[in-house]
Amino acid sequence: MKNTYFTSYFPLITILLFSTSLSIATVMIAIDYLQLLGIYEGMLEFFSNNGIKLALFIIFALIYFMIFSALKLIANTVTELSLLFFSKDVAGENLTKIRGGSIIYVIGGTLSLLSIQYPIIIMGLFLISTLWYFVYVVYKISASLTSPSLIGLVLFHVLFWFIFILGTLYISFRLYNSVMASLPV
Repeated sequence: MKNTYFTSYFPLITILLFSTSLSIATVMIAIDYLQLLGIYEGMLEFFSNNGIKLALFIIFALIYFMIFSALKLIANTVTELSLLFFSKDVAGENLTKIRGGSIIYVIGGTLSLLSIQYPIIIMGLFLISTLWYFVYVVYKISASLTSPSLIGLVLFHVLFWFIFILGTLYISFRLYNSVMASLPV
């Protein structure tokens, strides 16, 4: 394709595919837990079986859509910031080179729909797609970067995501521990 905007809607499709597959998998898990706890029968008095599944699907789909959209926004910002720091490209040619890599996420999202029964496989597909996309980006822009710039770009991404994930997990555990400590036992 010669049109550079052909792949511009792929991120939205990817977010919808991964959100849908994870939402369906989460609904199945949530219904199992609700039945185990005995809450599901009480819910059936107010909603139909399909109504409960649809309501849970909409809630989980919205949550996953927001999470993946935020991750997409952060990833774009980090990519462009790393190109600002390490690339000599001022015309934005590197960004047009890597735009076609979004098909990798579309393939991963499509495969995730086939793995609805296994949420861990869906998350694995997302991580594999992310790693594959990162390798694709590094390969596409490596010709326009010097070796130290390429190392800096890779380290920038790795360190940012490591600190981001570690910080998020730390805050989550601190919040969980503070809630558990405040409960009257």
